[in-house]
Amino acid sequence: MNKKTIYLLLLSLLCAAGAMSQTTQKHPLKLRIGTYNVGHFNQGKLGGYQGEDVQEELQRWRNWISAQSMDIFIVNEWNSKFDKGGTVDATETLLKPLYNNVYFGDENKWIYNGIATNYELTNIRQVTWHADYYALVADLKIGKKIITIMSTHIPWKKEHHPKAINDMIAEMKKYEYLICMGDMNAPDATQLRFQEEGFNIANGGYQGFMCTAPGSKAKGRTKDISIDNIFTSKNIKILNASAPSAGLTEQDHYPVLADVIITW
Repeated sequence: MNKKTIYLLLLSLLCAAGAMSQTTQKHPLKLRIGTYNVGHFNQGKLGGYQGEDVQEELQRWRNWISAQSMDIFIVNEWNSKFDKGGTVDATETLLKPLYNNVYFGDENKWIYNGIATNYELTNIRQVTWHADYYALVADLKIGKKIITIMSTHIPWKKEHHPKAINDMIAEMKKYEYLICMGDMNAPDATQLRFQEEGFNIANGGYQGFMCTAPGSKAKGRTKDISIDNIFTSKNIKILNASAPSAGLTEQDHYPVLADVIITW
């Protein structure tokens, strides 16, 4: 084989590799994602799980998290210790066996947001909405694109809620590709506002509203009980959204789960 033939062969291989790279970058990326306000493992009260069957309850949580097969798992109201006795590290026991990368914001008294994933995230930062309420924000780099991941918790009090929502929408509009998940503490009309602002929404979207505040539903409320949500930029489609009972914090929150398709 002469030098010219070798050169042409190498050139053709490089061209093929480049074509494959471009094709791969153009292929949609599918992710399974979810958000769950775990209520400090104690129905929205401080102190961790209050029962005596700690190992059995831990296993229930492990089973549920594992079964969802989430690529990105957002948590709100996490508790550093799983149980009231503080004998079990919740992050080490529930998240790190399943996820290589776990990121948390500030651990405030009530508000503690995290992101668990097997993707490596960079540029971890925090955006404050009001007092202890904030969003943990990070970058997921896929090829030459950046997908912004946001774990958020919005204040519910009426004197702080509207401004926090406005601030969050302004922050969300900064990013080309965005996945925002968390406890919005928002009525149905406010959830629909995100759709009006140009975002896709899981709860209140094509599949309608799904209850995530079972305690309120038990009291007879039929509206404004869909307070947890997933929002994405328009180039990220939301499919197969659900708010299933996890069998864990039944009086406080249900999770929101979905498949997302990222189109380049």
